[in-house]
Amino acid sequence: MVGYMWKPCAIGGIVGVVLSRALSVVLVSQSISHISMLEASAAGLAIGVMSTFCALLLRSSSDEEPLLPSSCIGDWLTRLGGPAVLLNAIAGAMAIMHSLAFTSNSFTFNEDSIVLHLVQTLTATVAVIALYSRMPSNSSKQRAAGLRALVCASATLLLNRIASYSTVCREEQLPGCTPTFYGLPSASISSVLLAAVNVTMVWLVPFVIMEFLKRSQSHRSMIARLWVSIGMRISMGMSAVYWLLDSIDGSYSSNTTLGSANLGPSAVAGTKSDWSDLRIVLARMSVGIALGCGLAAWWSSPFCLDVVVSTPSTLKPVGLVTRSSTKAQDAGLQKTAVVLGYGNAFGAAYLVFVTVVFCVLFLVQQPMGGIMLSLLLIKLLLCVETFDSLRDAFASDYSASLLPAQMATMAMLAYLDYFSTGHQFTLVSIQWSTAFVGVREMQLVICGLIVALNTLGSFILASTCVPLAVLWNESLGSRLLRLAPESYVSRLAGAAALYTGYHAV
Repeated sequence: MVGYMWKPCAIGGIVGVVLSRALSVVLVSQSISHISMLEASAAGLAIGVMSTFCALLLRSSSDEEPLLPSSCIGDWLTRLGGPAVLLNAIAGAMAIMHSLAFTSNSFTFNEDSIVLHLVQTLTATVAVIALYSRMPSNSSKQRAAGLRALVCASATLLLNRIASYSTVCREEQLPGCTPTFYGLPSASISSVLLAAVNVTMVWLVPFVIMEFLKRSQSHRSMIARLWVSIGMRISMGMSAVYWLLDSIDGSYSSNTTLGSANLGPSAVAGTKSDWSDLRIVLARMSVGIALGCGLAAWWSSPFCLDVVVSTPSTLKPVGLVTRSSTKAQDAGLQKTAVVLGYGNAFGAAYLVFVTVVFCVLFLVQQPMGGIMLSLLLIKLLLCVETFDSLRDAFASDYSASLLPAQMATMAMLAYLDYFSTGHQFTLVSIQWSTAFVGVREMQLVICGLIVALNTLGSFILASTCVPLAVLWNESLGSRLLRLAPESYVSRLAGAAALYTGYHAV
């Protein structure tokens, strides 16, 4: 395989170095970036080689004149132990590199950038493995699963890059860091524009969740239609309006202070914008709907299932189970009971619980934090779908063997969005103003809990999504579930141990 690839990859690396050095000169001259020529060359070399490698694999996945024999790639991966061993080895290397970052002060100060590069490297490796599964030698079903994994991995790469835009700067990172969490570098409160963008998450997040549930037809169940489509949107909508009013109050107060300083108190007397009472009502109703209606809906409906009656002429979608009735119908056709969501009964039901936790965390995040937390939930679902598609692409039971790589990815996503939600590992970055979300005065326990939820929101959400790695797309009729139901408990415990182990390293 090396003989087929080293020349194109070398040419791609040279082109990448030349282009990156030329681009760095322009960026540095315009004071857009402070990257050095060595850093630009290294980045260009890596991007050029990886881009060429991915292009060769993509070209080889077509049926017409593949540049790389699939047998060569297959033999290469086999010698490495298979895709699962390769992914787990790279995930372990990323975990070790993350832990070694604390041996240097400069690495510690720039941990947000280091985590971004580590998770992007691991996700790019997953995308390359997904490209390999698109080889012509695989079946059409395997290639479709590989394409699904490739699309999910590519979307994760894009969302990670978007998430890296939001940041707050440590004192040690200045002047090479520009804070963007509040919208403007010099701002200390969120802008109204960010709060308006946060309102769009009210539509986006439930829409994406319903799209994930469509593959198994779980979106047609009553609990999904009532809670995800209606209840979740109402809870998130109240939270988004809360922060929109807070941003309006904050911007108005700053303008009032400026006018008072320039024109005197009489110029602004009698003009006051205070939505504090309404905001308290919205915050309490939001958390009440999430913990009351959301948990009640999840507890009363343990599976996202629905039953419809149709004729035999109706096509049976994926994830459905049919059971014929015993009575003949008037038209002479036998009716069929169709169970919707049978193929993802466990994963879809647990996802409903995840949305309840998300709604509570969404409330205590400031506008940019709410946007980033919404993207985190989408990325976690993409991660679950990516690895589930890889298991289908290789037509093997990789459910247990891919868990180390999957848990490492989810843990790094939690770290990345910890920084994206406006936090650093310093006491100064704690967002004390969120302590009064939904409360009128200082209450030690409640305010402390709110600050903890705000600070650890990304880790709480990622930890809540860990069981999805095992439960996603698991059918009620699974043979393993019938023969060894205790294996699910052991796999859940293994996933939790791997996720915890990453944070303990």
